[in-house]
Amino acid sequence: MEDNQLPADRILLEARFDPRLKTYYLLQTMFLLLVTFFGILLMPIWFFIGRAVHKRQYEALECELTERTLNFRKGFLFRVQKNVPLDKITDLALNEGPILRYLGLCSLTVETAGGGAGVGTGQAVLVGVMDPIEFRNAVMRQRDAVSMGGGQRQAPAPVAAAAVDSPNADAQLTVLTDIRDALGRIEQRLEERDQG
Repeated sequence: MEDNQLPADRILLEARFDPRLKTYYLLQTMFLLLVTFFGILLMPIWFFIGRAVHKRQYEALECELTERTLNFRKGFLFRVQKNVPLDKITDLALNEGPILRYLGLCSLTVETAGGGAGVGTGQAVLVGVMDPIEFRNAVMRQRDAVSMGGGQRQAPAPVAAAAVDSPNADAQLTVLTDIRDALGRIEQRLEERDQG
């Protein structure tokens, strides 16, 4: 994903995906074929062809935690890329269905502020992440660092330019930094109140 990275976004952690995810994709597709009349006829063919397709699908998965965003890419035929700002993430929910649990996998649902019920409205689903609890904790720690002003964030260009041109540039930059940090603390307290 480096071609879409901003120069200031340093990659902190790359998610690794469990190889059993290929089996999950195959079982999921076979189930969908099973519930349709014509799909039942295609099941034997897909059992052999599907392995290659799901292998490519697995190899196309990428997820990176940067200083300010969670970047996710999937798909080899139809590519989907999501860059979720960390300060918009409200939670990473851990989900296990019966097939996922049988395979020893789980999914992480990225819930965002203002996100609705679905992937198209601000959420992403990461299925088969290895060490999902550690990955979730790393994302939440970085989110908290960004929200508290400790993460690597850049001031908007117009404010920074105005502060540099001013004779009291250091004082203005300090005041703006204090305001940003205070807003981050207020936002975190509001989120905690809404969750509690």
